[in-house]
Amino acid sequence: MNADTVALTQTQSDLRSSSRELVSHFEEAGWSANAAGSFGQLANMLLHGRTESGAPAPSEIYLARIAPDGADAATIFTALDTDLATAASMAGTVAINARAIGEGGSADTAALAGDLSATENAIAAVSRALDFFDEAVTGVDQRIDADRLAALRSRQAQLRSEFNRLGESADAIADRRRAARSGILS
Repeated sequence: MNADTVALTQTQSDLRSSSRELVSHFEEAGWSANAAGSFGQLANMLLHGRTESGAPAPSEIYLARIAPDGADAATIFTALDTDLATAASMAGTVAINARAIGEGGSADTAALAGDLSATENAIAAVSRALDFFDEAVTGVDQRIDADRLAALRSRQAQLRSEFNRLGESADAIADRRRAARSGILS
């Protein structure tokens, strides 16, 4: 049976859908710490001998939108807190589905490869978002009070926890895939 004919379980469909939604949302929201910019800067340097593109970092663009000059601490906090909560929630949804697949289900290696790929795509997006939000929170740490800053750091810890769960789930899926390849699972 090839990957085109394998019927996916609901959990596999949910994993792939939630991963695509996460990646798409994170990209649209700009929650990326120079992921494309770094490559673009490197390519520009190699092609033109330039070392700086002059383009603002994604976190600078984000902060200009959510924390313009004159914005009060509550507005800044609410925007960052909401976005961090959304990021953690979306990562948690992918992690739950990935964990379920890592714990059992399909033994089809092609399907498991797709599951692993979906999980790894989410991991990459969350990794970039972690760096992005580190830059964003650091960019406003002097503009908000200590209690709000601590709450944002707690939200960042939640996102990091979901990132770690995604990594553990990816490892479990990879283990299942190896076992299926070696005939241990059938």
